[in-house]
Amino acid sequence: MTSEASSSRDDAHPTQGPPPPSLSPDEVAILSALVDGMFPSDDLGPGALDIGVVDYLLKAFAGPYGGLVPVYRDALAALDAVARREHGRGFAQLASEQRDAMISRLEHGQLEEWRDPGADPFFGLIWQHLREGLFGDPIHGGNRQMLGWRLIGFPGAQFGYTAEEQQLDLIITREPRSVADLGANRPDDSRT
Repeated sequence: MTSEASSSRDDAHPTQGPPPPSLSPDEVAILSALVDGMFPSDDLGPGALDIGVVDYLLKAFAGPYGGLVPVYRDALAALDAVARREHGRGFAQLASEQRDAMISRLEHGQLEEWRDPGADPFFGLIWQHLREGLFGDPIHGGNRQMLGWRLIGFPGAQFGYTAEEQQLDLIITREPRSVADLGANRPDDSRT
């Protein structure tokens, strides 16, 4: 790794050494239940699972977020242990009301049983990664079919906007595009 590459990395996302193996199927089920509870589908649109947040995270764990796999494993194991102790079943099997109550307690640092004093930092981390998976460019593994962008009316990567489209409070009605689409559909460079 070059010093330039290492200096540009975000300290909140350690990447030293080879990434640990990805999450187990049980850990993926707990993670899925967690992100689904944080951003569920409803009558307004798709939720985290439909939009591909878990796919985003698994791809990131195999790459730049590989150093965070142990953090996630510990947090998911702790959530599951609390669910089993309080409800007699794993976190992924909880009713939505029970799961939501645990997520709220996690968010507010109120899981006394948490094995790691990093509960508050973990909620901030999962909240950040949830948003990345929902609204990041699909080239990173989430925002499946640009569902996250469609949900909020974001047009994604565009070559530019007309003067009319730059008016305040105007809703842009263009089909969302990924960065990957820009190379395949370059505008005619001869136009001025």
